[in-house]
Formats: sequence, C-alpha cells, structure tokens
Amino acid sequence: MSLNHDINAIVEQINKLEQELKDLNLWGGEALRPSDKDLSSTSPFCLDTIEFHQWLEYVLIARFRSMIEADMALPQAMMTHTYAQEKYRGQWSNYRNLIGILQELDKLVTIA
Repeated sequence: MSLNHDINAIVEQINKLEQELKDLNLWGGEALRPSDKDLSSTSPFCLDTIEFHQWLEYVLIARFRSMIEADMALPQAMMTHTYAQEKYRGQWSNYRNLIGILQELDKLVTIA
C-alpha cells in the first residue's frame, strides 16, 4: 500500500460517506444491489447503467474497502466531488454534506 496515504483518515471518510448515503436514504444494501453487468459498465461512474449514489456504494466504497483490506495500492488521484457538484446542481442544500465528504476523500486520496 502507498506510504503516502493516510489510510485511517481514508477509512474514516469512507465510513462518513456510507453514513451520509444512509442519512439521505440512498443506501441500497445487498437487496438493491445492481446486476454485475450494470456494475461493469465502462462509462465513467457507470452513468449509463446505474445512479451516481449506487456507484458510490457498490463501486467506490466497495473497491476502496477491499483494496485497503488486501493492502493494495490506492489510486493517487480522484475528483469525485466535481461530478457530484454537477449531478446535484440546483439541489446543493440537500447534498452539501455528501459533496463535502467526497471533496475531503478526494483530497485524502490525491497525492501531489
């Protein structure tokens, strides 16, 4: 795993992200998990097959947790909050916390 990442801070931020999705009633759990085909889309954020909040839960959070558990190197750059800002344009009051959590996660992951 990269020595430049603060893994504890990243885990904490991932946990905050999960809680925020739950608070927004966007957490689906296994019962609402999209199909493997939908999750394997090659479009950014699987935007052609699933909703952004599903991508956060079933792709981003799941992959980060398994990468950390397996002691694998994490990405060295990430900009998910910019997509979230566009996705939730006009609804920022509802999604401000989510966007802030993603922005902090982006900062923790990105190594300059």
